[in-house]
Amino acid sequence: MRNFLICLLVLFVSLSNLYGDKWTPSLSFQEIMAEAESGSPYYMGLLAIYLRSGEAGCKVNLSDSQTWSEASWEQGHPFGAYNLANLAMLKGDFSKATRFYQDAALLLQRRASEGDPVAMYCMGEIDFQVIPTHIPRALGWFEKSADAGYAQSQATYGALLLKGLPGLLKKDTKKGIEYLSKAVKSKSLTARFNLGMAYYNGDGVKKDIRKSIQWLSVAESQNFAEAQYVLGKVFYEGDDLIGRDQEKGISYLRKASTQSHPLAKKYLSSINAPAKNQPSSMRTALNSRPSSTKPITLGEQPLKRSFEEAKRYYTGVGQPQNYQKAFGLLLPYAQSGHAEASRLVGLMCFTGKGTSKNFEEARKWLTNAAQRGDLTAERMLEQYKSLFD
Repeated sequence: MRNFLICLLVLFVSLSNLYGDKWTPSLSFQEIMAEAESGSPYYMGLLAIYLRSGEAGCKVNLSDSQTWSEASWEQGHPFGAYNLANLAMLKGDFSKATRFYQDAALLLQRRASEGDPVAMYCMGEIDFQVIPTHIPRALGWFEKSADAGYAQSQATYGALLLKGLPGLLKKDTKKGIEYLSKAVKSKSLTARFNLGMAYYNGDGVKKDIRKSIQWLSVAESQNFAEAQYVLGKVFYEGDDLIGRDQEKGISYLRKASTQSHPLAKKYLSSINAPAKNQPSSMRTALNSRPSSTKPITLGEQPLKRSFEEAKRYYTGVGQPQNYQKAFGLLLPYAQSGHAEASRLVGLMCFTGKGTSKNFEEARKWLTNAAQRGDLTAERMLEQYKSLFD
């Protein structure tokens, strides 16, 4: 009996360590680090997330993030597994990432349902990115987490509001900027980068390359490889307002490459290769708007409206989800050069939804999308490279 009670006490203490902690807006980076060093698996995982994503103004340190993630997951905390999945994705190891996401999801679901803002953000990312995605549920997690004050969610949800998602999230530039501004005040690297990209693309704000570079440079100073990659392309390719500085561009690209940024490595390789091997559409993807963003027509029917209608069958929002019908409707738009349609057709070929699974066809359509400036397709090609080779 005494041994049984001792076992119950040990279990209670263990569960308290796993589920007793909760993030609050008043937590400082130093407090998180102190709690992690004291042995809390919750704060170990949270520190790992901060070190990977540069929250609260800290510098990105992927090596330390890996160490704290492993320590957290060794004690069974889902933040550790979630962050190990993200680190695996950065390395292009899709199969390992999937395993860690699956390990984390059930435990994160519980914490998110109990109102933990960090867990809600993590679940939002998983629902948004991991196939099979569940975008409406992801948006709900992001909004709840953002309203609870978690800066990464504010930065993510704010950026999504600036663009809007047809049939899923109404574009609201005022609200988007409000969320981003709150996250910037919290020194969120995600917010700094997203704001820089908003100025670069003119999403919700007036397009301003100088302001874009200002915010991207702040993110880059936190050792963020994605910001280094974008700045590298901007300076290497040049702009009418800032001119062209290939030396500076290569310097940024090399910084990103040393952090194993796959697209930076690929870009450096392409600019060092013979000109005939350099696809111009890939070199100019950032500093020119994709042709598919202009009004295109099939016959007399405006593409934009028809595409949005076709996309509803893919998302299941506004229409019953029907991948076979979505594939048939989206394919002509992909064939006409529409970047997003090409990506969605590529995804369906990749997953076998609505058509037969065919990695070669998936690679072809994702490549078409990437060459027209679709950065999501470009990233997918790199992440699933082993499947396409």
